[in-house]
Amino acid sequence: MLKQGQDRRVQRTRELLQRAAMELIAEKGYDAITVGDITERANLGRTTFYLHYQNKADLLLSGHDESFFKTTFETMTLEDMLAEEVSPKLIAIFEYAAHSREVYQVVMQGEDGAALMRGMREQFASNLERKLRRWFNERDSLIPFSILANYLAGSQMSLMGWWLEKRSPYSPRQIAQAFHQLQRAALRDVLLKH
Repeated sequence: MLKQGQDRRVQRTRELLQRAAMELIAEKGYDAITVGDITERANLGRTTFYLHYQNKADLLLSGHDESFFKTTFETMTLEDMLAEEVSPKLIAIFEYAAHSREVYQVVMQGEDGAALMRGMREQFASNLERKLRRWFNERDSLIPFSILANYLAGSQMSLMGWWLEKRSPYSPRQIAQAFHQLQRAALRDVLLKH
């Protein structure tokens, strides 16, 4: 019982820190805030912050992983990825990105922007590679899964970055549909054509 209570406390602490960081980024910009600002807003100590995260970039990546991948992408099935129509789960990823556009732009232009983009791409690639290994035998693939997963992750991050930065007129549904068709074609060509 104590373990469950500890887990809830850890989750609550992380949520407080992530919410404080997002509020402060929206108010001041990513580069202008410090770990001290975040802990003060969350009403927590710096020691508590460092029990959970190495720095503010680690905090943002962790929040991205928890909110973005674990609640949305992690639940996507092989059927979702190979279906004719785009999954509502993939649309939700692009809706989340559109909703976070302003924060995304501030963070990506900040001092840790490149590291954060690399971290998000690595999260997506790692998650996708695990799924590919669960769904297929790598010996049947024309391309090693690590290459395929990194190609698809890089493509998605690049497409999403272009869409958010250029304020493209495409809706989250339209951009998700385009990505789905491209991803589906790659998966079918590499894994299902022979």
